[in-house]
Amino acid sequence: MENDIIKSWNKNALEWIKVIDNADIESRKFTNKAILDLIGNSPAIKIVDVGCGEGWLTRSLGTMGKFVVGLDAIPELLENAKIKGDGTYYQMSYEDIILGKPIPESPFDAAVFNFCLYQREGLSQLLKQVKKSLSENGYIAIQTLHPYFLLQNNLEYKSQWINDSWKGLPGNFSDGHSWYARTFESWMSAFKKAGLQLHQLQEVTNDDHKPISIIFILSE
Repeated sequence: MENDIIKSWNKNALEWIKVIDNADIESRKFTNKAILDLIGNSPAIKIVDVGCGEGWLTRSLGTMGKFVVGLDAIPELLENAKIKGDGTYYQMSYEDIILGKPIPESPFDAAVFNFCLYQREGLSQLLKQVKKSLSENGYIAIQTLHPYFLLQNNLEYKSQWINDSWKGLPGNFSDGHSWYARTFESWMSAFKKAGLQLHQLQEVTNDDHKPISIIFILSE
């Protein structure tokens, strides 16, 4: 599954960069602010942005006085991130982390996954390994689509595979990978298996007061 995800991102990296640069995704004005407010106002100083993409979050947190390391598996996204500003970036896949490859510049006060967890299998193992790279009071922040997405799209409320991760987004994307949409129960189960506890939960809504994303803050 990870190979399909990486292939899709390699093929669509330039189009994604264009969409992000043009601020074409309307919901990001809510979700970006939410994750920046939460992490920016936390005491965490040294942060790893896992699945950083073209680096917008890494850069933004850097302007807030944080020291941020960005990780991603896609070379083209990392190259673009380095061009856009100062920052520390490393090419690293989830599989690398799961297999125990050390995350450079550990330990961190916080690790953030911002809309970049697509897989069904391996989530608990990934979180468990990332947890090892945190300082004593470190936390993991995950922002993902709100489970309300399932009902909004007339789907059964159960964890399930969704075809084409690019569907519904502006831009000329192709060969979208599947992604695994989780219910609250499924997320909680994965966290428990990783030895993590839910410390804080924030539901992000749009101007119509409909949930669009959720942020989980996790720690041991």
